[in-house]
Amino acid sequence: MRLILALSILFYWPVFRVSPPGPLATSEDLFASDTLHDVHLYIHSRDLQRLRSEYLENTYFPADLVWRHTRVRNVALRSRGGLATRDSVKPGFRVDMDRYTPGRTFLGLRAIVLDNLFQDPSMIREALSMSVHARMGQTAMRESFCRLYVNNEFQGLYTIVEDVDEPFLARTFGRDDGYLFEYQWQQPFDGGPLGAAFGIYRTLFEAKTHELAPNDELYVPIRALFDTASLPDDVVTREDLERYIDLNQLVTALALDTLLGEEDGLAGLHGMNNFYLYRDAGSTRHSFIPWDRDRAFKLIDSSIVDRVYENALTRRALSYGDLFDRYLRTLEDGARMLSSGDWLSAEIERLRALIGQAAYADSRKPYSNEEFEAAVQFLREFATVRSARVLEEVAAYRGGR
Repeated sequence: MRLILALSILFYWPVFRVSPPGPLATSEDLFASDTLHDVHLYIHSRDLQRLRSEYLENTYFPADLVWRHTRVRNVALRSRGGLATRDSVKPGFRVDMDRYTPGRTFLGLRAIVLDNLFQDPSMIREALSMSVHARMGQTAMRESFCRLYVNNEFQGLYTIVEDVDEPFLARTFGRDDGYLFEYQWQQPFDGGPLGAAFGIYRTLFEAKTHELAPNDELYVPIRALFDTASLPDDVVTREDLERYIDLNQLVTALALDTLLGEEDGLAGLHGMNNFYLYRDAGSTRHSFIPWDRDRAFKLIDSSIVDRVYENALTRRALSYGDLFDRYLRTLEDGARMLSSGDWLSAEIERLRALIGQAAYADSRKPYSNEEFEAAVQFLREFATVRSARVLEEVAAYRGGR
């Protein structure tokens, strides 16, 4: 009996330990964009079967995560993604480090996302977009590519995506005590008023921090933001609006979406989408954090004013002359950055070379290798013509045309 007990302890004890990282390993190593990583997940076969059959659910299962020389035991693994990206054959995954072991982190991270690249045949749009945001000095999630194995079986090409959580806030804003909300698309929303009741705000803006705070604390500033943006000019001042939104940051984020031909962002084809809303503790002023930009680099011929005046918030922001000029300057600076030294073209080729072999070997992806190559070719064409078209239209506006 004692022998059985001892063996049981030896068997279960390691699930509470983290193998030491390799020499000087950091989160920067994990998100190194010039490396195709190998990531292994180990999960009980019965749990894996359930995860695949219940892929639309957010049920967590215990698993081990292995990267380089590091094995993180007893992480929490679940299926993730929107309805359009969840899949039983090639699931996206969320990996929580601290769900079963409170306070634990891996390379300073509480969680990572393993994106299944389900909606992007080129498989590089999201990472490419975040690179542009970072180069333009904007808040951006770190991403890298990996070959993912589950129980030693190749699952395909994935991206490792930094989770937007407290460690992310600490890295990007210098503090982790602010209020973070993930926008949940329900139907087209144009930034107008949503009414007085808090129910719709809780549905659209899911609290990711301070989740147990009362509705007044969480949502009164958000309600005031969209109410104020929709009031007539003779009722509300710019100072009133700036109490609830960083207008400079909003205009910059909008300009980058426009530059990159984003069809599902702040001024998307189906209303606002794919963003987090953030405000510091003790403040009512919000800023936008873009995410899930796998629909960027789509609208190659779109005008720089397409849909921007259909949204109450962006329409109000661009009504101020200096902010419209900032919008044009950001478009101009971004277009020149993309074309300088053919940076965007070179980055497309670099990423294509990095992931090509793994992409071809990925038999679980929902598109063919021919569709993959066609999507990469479209990105090459985008890089060739988009900057010039944006600069031409910016010049026309500056010239009063």
